[in-house]
Amino acid sequence: MALQTTFAEINLKALSHNLSVVRKKTGNRNILAVVKANAYGHGAAEISKHLLKNGISHLGVAFTGEAIQLREAGLEAPILVFFDRDHIEECFNYDLTPVVFDVNTAKKISKEAGRRKRKIAIHIKVDTGMGRLGFTLDRAPVEISKIACLENIILEGFMSHFSDADLQDKEFANQQLKSFLLLKKELGRRKITFKYTHIANSAAVLAMTDAHFNMVRPGIMLYGYGADNLKPVLNLKSKVLLIKKVPPGTPISYARTFITKRKSVIATIPVGYADGYNRKLSNRGEVLINGKRAPVIGRVCMDTVMVDVTDISGVNMDSEVVLIGCQGKEEITAADIADKIGTIPYEILTSIGQRIKRVYR
Repeated sequence: MALQTTFAEINLKALSHNLSVVRKKTGNRNILAVVKANAYGHGAAEISKHLLKNGISHLGVAFTGEAIQLREAGLEAPILVFFDRDHIEECFNYDLTPVVFDVNTAKKISKEAGRRKRKIAIHIKVDTGMGRLGFTLDRAPVEISKIACLENIILEGFMSHFSDADLQDKEFANQQLKSFLLLKKELGRRKITFKYTHIANSAAVLAMTDAHFNMVRPGIMLYGYGADNLKPVLNLKSKVLLIKKVPPGTPISYARTFITKRKSVIATIPVGYADGYNRKLSNRGEVLINGKRAPVIGRVCMDTVMVDVTDISGVNMDSEVVLIGCQGKEEITAADIADKIGTIPYEILTSIGQRIKRVYR
């Protein structure tokens, strides 16, 4: 089967650099690398292997299925499952660490552990202000005390999640941290302790030293976003599929939202919204060809996009096209694309489709 022309080039050297930034910020803390959503679109298995080879201690995913894929890829490191409560048997079958945020799930886990004549480690999540998952602050001491009494449960981790640690104003993040510390202290009075304490996502790794405790959870910063000293890991590249010269008045793509005003040279690129190149980039996006910026014209199609290369010399059907990444002195990042369409780099990266081959350098 022929490979698709468009591919994502993953720079493992940049990944190593970003991990070194985490270490400089956090010292000898345990690092739980967040590799959910296919490692933010970078390829979870290969990214995880590289990070483990470079000394991180844990992996974190959203759902049990993601963790199973990593186990089947041969990874043996501890894997936390953040957002699941229905696949208890799989946690035992694949040696996974569930994050628990309700008592009933903890009881089911303990019962299954008893049936298997073993104990299982879990991490307890509390809601300090995210409003998503976790024991509420008012009920947490009582509910966590109930879990602590379950004979087959090991309370390994205590965690929460910041809602806006990336903002310059840290007032609410600091309140979350204060609530987290007060609850940890109250649990300590109840003789409930944990091996790992963690709340620091990428933003807190970068800007909230007091939140590092003995484990941190970097996500987006590993992939090159969140600070100027980080290096984007993913480049999205393609080649020109077709070049055509057209007269003034030529409509381009669906609904004729772009009509040429001059004699133009149009290049068609084999990537579209099915690959994660957002349709909102219609008549707004740019790509790099021969070290120059070429504007996206007309609507982005499912499998193709058209760009105007009239003012770029030497473009041919072997010309490299960079949709995300550097070429010559120019660069387009996922953050640049996100700014154009009113979203965040996370969405740009995780939207890159599965038919785009990941190539690791």
